[in-house]
Amino acid sequence: MKLLNPFGRVQKGIDDDRLAAAIAVVSAHDAELAGSTPVWFGGPLEGDVRQRYMAVGYLAAPDSGLEEGRAYVVDVRSGHVIWRRPIEHRADLPRSVTALGT
Repeated sequence: MKLLNPFGRVQKGIDDDRLAAAIAVVSAHDAELAGSTPVWFGGPLEGDVRQRYMAVGYLAAPDSGLEEGRAYVVDVRSGHVIWRRPIEHRADLPRSVTALGT
């Protein structure tokens, strides 16, 4: 028996809006991205019960002027980047609130 979540589509839309907001914050605050169009990926952090933070990132694309990949955690409510690190793989993106301490 398969159970369906009637709020699944609503939650997906909310996460998409939060992801777009996080990318906009990073793009506005990181001068290295001027003139670049990275391929973004990311999502919400596990353990974020207030749904305040989003992890976003992109991988290096030397042909697009991005010599190094980066990961960010954005507070989408305040519009601040609270964490920024270089990354090499999608798996390097933080997945939970507790991963930010490492």
